[in-house]
Amino acid sequence: MDHTIAATTFDGPLAVVVDGSPTDKGVAEWAAHFAGAASTPVHLVHGAPKDEWSAAVAAELNPTDFPTRLRQESEGVLARAVDVVHGVDPQVTVESEVSELSAARMAKALSADAAMLVVGACESGPVRDIVFGYSTTAIVNAATCPVLVWHERGDHGSEPGPVAVGVDGSEPSKRALSAAFELASILGAELLAVHVGAVHETDQLDYGTSVDWQHLREAERKWLQANVDTYGDKYPSVPVRAVSVGASAAHELRSISATSQVLVVGSRGRNRFTAAILGSVSQNLVHHAECPVLVVH
Repeated sequence: MDHTIAATTFDGPLAVVVDGSPTDKGVAEWAAHFAGAASTPVHLVHGAPKDEWSAAVAAELNPTDFPTRLRQESEGVLARAVDVVHGVDPQVTVESEVSELSAARMAKALSADAAMLVVGACESGPVRDIVFGYSTTAIVNAATCPVLVWHERGDHGSEPGPVAVGVDGSEPSKRALSAAFELASILGAELLAVHVGAVHETDQLDYGTSVDWQHLREAERKWLQANVDTYGDKYPSVPVRAVSVGASAAHELRSISATSQVLVVGSRGRNRFTAAILGSVSQNLVHHAECPVLVVH
């Protein structure tokens, strides 16, 4: 049974996409808290894809100053985000830029050097994303680094809650577990490791001669605890809980997100059509979780 540690660190700048929407403030605040805790700089980016604003220029009766107005609006969005970051932590180093790339190309370029890419969640859905090319799905699928999709938490007055991670024995979930430990360590949070779904048969759980639900849950919990214990020496200060829940990963993790400060999941694939239409756990949670979701590729 393989309990080796998957190496995940958040070394490098935090790339943060702001788009002028109401989510910008929350995105920038989360980034500022994380950057301060991780002692890493923030790289703010506002996307103004040239192909999109060129179409807008063509539709204008008096288009001569459209690029100038667009640039001014973009710089205003960035300036407001810089103010939010420095309002949370004046010591965080911030740089900003306007990108004329498409959402997918921008994500690919930014993630090449970033420790994490942060983007706000907007009202959307998998089908809407593939039909209209919505940027959140494009960014999550195109990035090569972990992507945090920020959702506003509903329980503003309560404690932040744990960093929760879904674990099922797959390679993506192993990388997610490693990232969750690193994130919990940086944020000073408890780690809640959650087994969901069936563990792959090669993990050889001891189900006993007859399977009943109580025995199954306990076997899964012991398997999960063995995986979690592997990280104890590297992250001795991170308090950990390991639980086994029902077979519907998306439903269970979405419920857990209501009391978590971040939910970490692994991404199984990069095919944009398959991920958006068929729907994976990570895609479901990107749209419907009740806390920020970190998708680890």
